Amino acid sequence: MRALFAGLKAAAGNARLLGWLLAGNLVLAALAVIPLMGPFEESLAHHEAAAELTRRFDMSWWVDLTTSRAEAFSRALDGVAAAAFLAAVMGCFFAGGLIQAYHDRLAGLPLDRFMTSCRRWFPRFIWLFLLSLPFYWLAHRLINRHLAAGLDTLFEKVEDERLGLAISLGRAVLFLILFDMITLMADYARVHAIVRSDRSMLASLSSGIRFVLRHPVEVCSLELGVLGMQVLALILYLPVDAFFPRNSAGGLAAGLIAGQVYLLLRLFLRETSRAGQVVIYRGALKDST
Repeated sequence: MRALFAGLKAAAGNARLLGWLLAGNLVLAALAVIPLMGPFEESLAHHEAAAELTRRFDMSWWVDLTTSRAEAFSRALDGVAAAAFLAAVMGCFFAGGLIQAYHDRLAGLPLDRFMTSCRRWFPRFIWLFLLSLPFYWLAHRLINRHLAAGLDTLFEKVEDERLGLAISLGRAVLFLILFDMITLMADYARVHAIVRSDRSMLASLSSGIRFVLRHPVEVCSLELGVLGMQVLALILYLPVDAFFPRNSAGGLAAGLIAGQVYLLLRLFLRETSRAGQVVIYRGALKDST
């Protein structure tokens, strides 16, 4: 919990940097959605679900749209893939400046190296991202290929559909946990690189893997704490969003503002996790010396 609260304090002290993240996320969202705006507008112009769609998602409308405009949705996947790739690149760029800012604040140093650190660490973190890709591929092969193939044989002997569903959900949860663990190892590799000024990304990745395996309680406690705060934020946002009417310009504007505030809060909590990682690593480094 100490790392969580210290992360909250460090993230709050650098809250102005969230504007860069928000702008980047909005640009990427626009890149993914703009190719579909034409089909959306054309469909909603004559569909009876348009009046209630802001309050209640209509599955029949979605099925009609995706069926009738299947070609447009297929082309839009290219934009989604490009947005996902650019999101990874953007994460590599901003990570250096943000981790350096949290490290400097915790060390009591002046906070004037954000963009310089972004540019300095960007090529190294791109290389670190490429080094981590084989681990994601191995996790995919292990869980979604080999384990899935073994479970298919098991399903032939399972007569209860509920048990089969539970096994399938368990496999999906296992993959998400393994995927998140690899992401955490890469995150702590970035923290190690900046805190220790290590220019070798291979050595940093190795250090990140060892750190997560040696400190599972601290690492998982921080992530679970931030996850709980994100769930709480969503629970608080839903009734606020439902309060604003969607049949007036004022209601639409208020709903849009509330959505942006919620997005900022999610970004803040994500950065709380990153700042907490710096706190945990610095604490472990201090205890070892």
